[in-house]
Amino acid sequence: MSETNPAPEEQGTPETLAPRRPHPLAAALPYIATAVAAVLCSLIIQAAIMSATTATVPQPPSAADPSPATTSVASVSRETPAPATPAPSALPADVGGLRLAILDLEAVDRRLWSAIYLLRAASQIDDAVVALQSNDLDEVDRIMLNARRSFDRAYAFSAEQEKGPIDTFRLQIGQARDDLHIRPEGLDRHLRQIRQLVLSLVDESGT
Repeated sequence: MSETNPAPEEQGTPETLAPRRPHPLAAALPYIATAVAAVLCSLIIQAAIMSATTATVPQPPSAADPSPATTSVASVSRETPAPATPAPSALPADVGGLRLAILDLEAVDRRLWSAIYLLRAASQIDDAVVALQSNDLDEVDRIMLNARRSFDRAYAFSAEQEKGPIDTFRLQIGQARDDLHIRPEGLDRHLRQIRQLVLSLVDESGT
């Protein structure tokens, strides 16, 4: 429900006052594609780790049927003491680097999913504004509830520095639902402000 008796300079159709922006989920397509690529890279690196680990760990010879080389080494060891050999390292250097790369990819994957859920919440808030302009308060409440759930999922995937702003968005959506049937005047403007802040957070996290 929009504010009543707008000023003359603010009169006009909703399309004139607030031109329809492109659907926020359209901006999520690059994030989704990058998330898929990150998952594929993670699988490839994990396979490389398994291959490298198998190649660097020698299999012990069979005790029941020793090879000639093993017999020769045993005979020499009876004559001269075997020199001390250093203990093998737990992981080869390249395997450790691959695991660090996997951790980086997992962090990127979580950040992308957080951005996708934030964009979904922004789209839902936009739908709530449209329903509010049609005075369909039940639909507005349903859409805002879905937006709150999208914020919950974004919070679960978000980095530590983004949890504070996302938690604030959740509180603001909850307050907007409380005000919906009590004082809906100006609620559309407040929802647009929340939506803009959400999109700004997505832009900052992507840089």
